[in-house]
Amino acid sequence: MEARLRQNVNTLRDERDKATTENDNLRRKLSLQEEELRLTKTKLGRVQQEKISIERDSRVAVSLARSLDNSTSNDMNYYKRKVNELSDNLQRAHEEIRQLRGQKKQRNA
Repeated sequence: MEARLRQNVNTLRDERDKATTENDNLRRKLSLQEEELRLTKTKLGRVQQEKISIERDSRVAVSLARSLDNSTSNDMNYYKRKVNELSDNLQRAHEEIRQLRGQKKQRNA
């Protein structure tokens, strides 16, 4: 009877030791998982902030591109008008020169 009880006690101690070892292993795994979760949440926060920053920069870039496009279009229209004005002035100047040459020829004749 005593031998059986000792055997049962030894078996129970072995099972307790195994359970304790397994419990320690599971606690370490849990601790590692919690740390990994914390790091993942931190990275997620950074990624979300970076996403918001990129979206903001994208909106600014699109706005700037539109502004530059409008500015370029306005500049182009301005220079087209100036070219037309200068062309008209040049034609008038050529016409005046022809008239003056014609008057000079009439005086010399």
